[in-house]
Amino acid sequence: MAKGHTSDPYRRLTKWMIAFLILLVLFATGYVLLNQYQKGEQARLQQRIEEENAKLIAEHESAQAALDEELSQKEEKEMPLPAQSGWDIVDASAFPVGDGEIVTATRLDALSGGLMLLNRWHELPGDFGMAEQTLKSVGEETAFRVPVSSRSVSLFPGAIAALDTMIKDAGDQGLEFYIVRQGYRTMATQTEYWNNELARHPNRAGTGLIEAARLAVSFPGTSDYQSGFSFEMDVYSRDDSVINAMAFQTTEQARFVNENGWKYGIIFRFPTQGYPYPDTVDKSYATGMNPSLKMDAYRYVGIPHATVMHIEKLCLEEYLDYLVEHPHIFVYEDGATKYEIYRVPETGVDQPLQIPAAAESYIVSTDNIGGLICAITY
Repeated sequence: MAKGHTSDPYRRLTKWMIAFLILLVLFATGYVLLNQYQKGEQARLQQRIEEENAKLIAEHESAQAALDEELSQKEEKEMPLPAQSGWDIVDASAFPVGDGEIVTATRLDALSGGLMLLNRWHELPGDFGMAEQTLKSVGEETAFRVPVSSRSVSLFPGAIAALDTMIKDAGDQGLEFYIVRQGYRTMATQTEYWNNELARHPNRAGTGLIEAARLAVSFPGTSDYQSGFSFEMDVYSRDDSVINAMAFQTTEQARFVNENGWKYGIIFRFPTQGYPYPDTVDKSYATGMNPSLKMDAYRYVGIPHATVMHIEKLCLEEYLDYLVEHPHIFVYEDGATKYEIYRVPETGVDQPLQIPAAAESYIVSTDNIGGLICAITY
């Protein structure tokens, strides 16, 4: 019978103890390594956070410094002083319009304000119909103090009032016998003129026909007479055939209008080389009008605008370009503020405008080239 093997319990316990100790050492080592790793990651994360925070702080401080510098420069910048004698225009485009009242400029206000540009490149706005209802008969509105060739000669009320005052003042100087021969033209009337002119060129077609017709008649929708602010001036007396035979620009009546019309907001619309005066500078390059045409057409634009145009010797197209380049100006007379004019982008609908508290009155108008222009009188 074989002798059975008996294991030593102490030896077995010792082995278990050694294995446990090894596991304990491994666990402790892993814990230490993991702890060190976590601490390293935490330190790296903290460093990254601190670096990002420092970057954000630096960017904020830099932006704040730039803003402070800009505000400081604006505070230091002062409006140029105007001349203390005569007329002067100061560009204030770098400065905001003064605080005051916020008003709503309606689309009707814009269409009937006087500066709506119509020429071969700019046609009548599609919503002009809303303004047509406010056109009035010049003769009837003035009880025929402004003589007209027909009761149907119509203009916007602002133009009628200016004509009435101007002709009265001319009469006070002994200048009579004015007559307004043309005013507002409907689209139907302009189309009739256009078609009649087309018929005069039976041997032309296409672009050649259109260009030939445009030498004498504006394409429907582009005639300045369709603005409701343009009119033709002349002299007439039922009892004086000599006056009736005179060309308007040879008369003292015409000289009065040409020299003083701007004081009433009225300008000569189409200056061409040598017309109305021998030294007149040609503006047909801007107006698009055939320079061979000698038209006694005038246009109401409002006193503030006519004043600037008179000072700077600008036609309407040049003046609107001037306002695009100088969208905020002040007009001074003998150092005193007379007018403030500013231009903002037009929305095509009613829009708010800033009117300074010291303003006496204001007018607004579309320029029909993307801008709404506000003229303030002080």
